[in-house]
Amino acid sequence: MENIHLKVETPTGEVVIREGKALPAVEPRVVNILGTLETPLEYLKKRVELIEQPNCIITVDREQMLIVLVVGEHNHYCDTIGGKLTLHPDFVRFGINSGKYRTTLEMAEFIKMNRAHFENRQTAMELAHTLYTFKATIEKEVEKIHNPVKGDRRNLTALTITGNAPQSFDVFIPLFKGTAKRIIEVEVYFNPDDLTCTLVSPAANEMAEDFKNSAIDDVVKQIRDLAPDIVIVEQ
Repeated sequence: MENIHLKVETPTGEVVIREGKALPAVEPRVVNILGTLETPLEYLKKRVELIEQPNCIITVDREQMLIVLVVGEHNHYCDTIGGKLTLHPDFVRFGINSGKYRTTLEMAEFIKMNRAHFENRQTAMELAHTLYTFKATIEKEVEKIHNPVKGDRRNLTALTITGNAPQSFDVFIPLFKGTAKRIIEVEVYFNPDDLTCTLVSPAANEMAEDFKNSAIDDVVKQIRDLAPDIVIVEQ
């Protein structure tokens, strides 16, 4: 066999010799995943023994409800595994705290078609019927004060709506993806200009804030216990 002399100048010092017909050389496939909040933790549970922890980094963004794991942070082909806490589609569909206004007819139709999300479906149908037949009385009070001596000027307009719609009701829906259904108290707010309405829930705001922080803290703690040499940075 003829002697072959090779001068290796590749950065890795690796030479690949192919014989016969072989698959074409391709670049490594980069993994870029965004799943539920626990996704980075689940990834590490299966691969913590296969990665170099000092070459990884985790960033935590509580405002965006996001945890991101970067495996091989100095590698051009690093993998990125993200986990995000996302509002459940059912919660979004109701438009709670979104500022989205509907006519009373649209709201009635929506509640009728989504009665499965009420603990008591009869309550949903009664609510829909009330909105179908919604009647309201608007009382307007105007106060104008002008004091030319002091230069004071004040114009106040107060509108009071009195109607037959319920002030609040309960829905049974998940708050975030991957979480169980829960009872959420919802209030109906009306726009006095056109009598459109929207759904508002201070309770849902409190639940979301409390759950967001506790869920992120729990995932971060489990990651620290599982992979203590991975740097975790709060943004």
